[in-house]
Amino acid sequence: MSFVPKYLSLLRDPVDLGSLVIEGDYLRGETSGLRYGFMGNVADLRPDAGTTAVIPDSIHNRIRDHYDETPCNNYMDLDNLPLGRWLRDSKYDYLFARADTVIEVGCGKGAIVQAFKEHRGITPFGIDLAYGSIRQIQRPPLNAEGVLGSNLRLPIANEVADIVISHGVTHHTPDPMRCFMELVRILKPGGKMLYAVYNWDNLYRSLYFALSPPLKGVQHLFGKKVGDRVLKFTVFPPYHLALWATLGCVQGKWKFPAIEPSWEQFGDFFLTPIARFYHANELQTLADLFGLKILEQETGGWPKNGFSHFVWYEKPLN
Repeated sequence: MSFVPKYLSLLRDPVDLGSLVIEGDYLRGETSGLRYGFMGNVADLRPDAGTTAVIPDSIHNRIRDHYDETPCNNYMDLDNLPLGRWLRDSKYDYLFARADTVIEVGCGKGAIVQAFKEHRGITPFGIDLAYGSIRQIQRPPLNAEGVLGSNLRLPIANEVADIVISHGVTHHTPDPMRCFMELVRILKPGGKMLYAVYNWDNLYRSLYFALSPPLKGVQHLFGKKVGDRVLKFTVFPPYHLALWATLGCVQGKWKFPAIEPSWEQFGDFFLTPIARFYHANELQTLADLFGLKILEQETGGWPKNGFSHFVWYEKPLN
């Protein structure tokens, strides 16, 4: 737990946002008295980690378990996303002018960490609900640090982040408004937030609502273990071929994708417990509700009308 002293001033008890102190092999909440342990060398600051309270079969736990087992693999090509221009073009340097503390909420396997590190020399501090996801950002070449936590109760102090990143996360959250409130809470006045969510006006929305219910029905009917095996030998092979064709036609990458990351993406697209889709005007509504300014807003991804909405928000100075 060598990272803890460096970031201890940022971290808070997720139950009451009290300060944390190091106590042997634990972090202890100074006001709650709750102790938080480690999974591997990752501090577990999820809301129920310091208590014995467990809600069986809660949607929150199903999301955690899903991404523990199948972390989200992202075949992200920055050339197809406005994020690519924002990261590489000097025109957008102003978005990254203050970047002493950058926090990514929902870091997955580290696609965004890698992009920020490669193009802006910034290594975000990661927070994720699933250990199966966050442990991946610690590995070379990313060598990033982070903690386990929930975006519904972030274990982060108020107004400490220069940049907050939430890329493809809120749409998998059971309470997206609460999540957005937490993102704004940890953002400094004058700080910026990169926010990306699924686009309602996209082919994927139709595919999700058509395919996800029967695929999840197979898991429910046979149980997850057997159900996944059934899907891997029936529905997944055509998806795998379609992914190869899409990567070839859209990105010019005709190398056949590996089975494991392809299955992870299949799980993220169709087996995830929750997926929500947003109209562009909803992102302006969020800005209005929380007093934020929209600096940049575009859609991006395949097909032409954009797989996701991408927005940069700015929190006003007090």
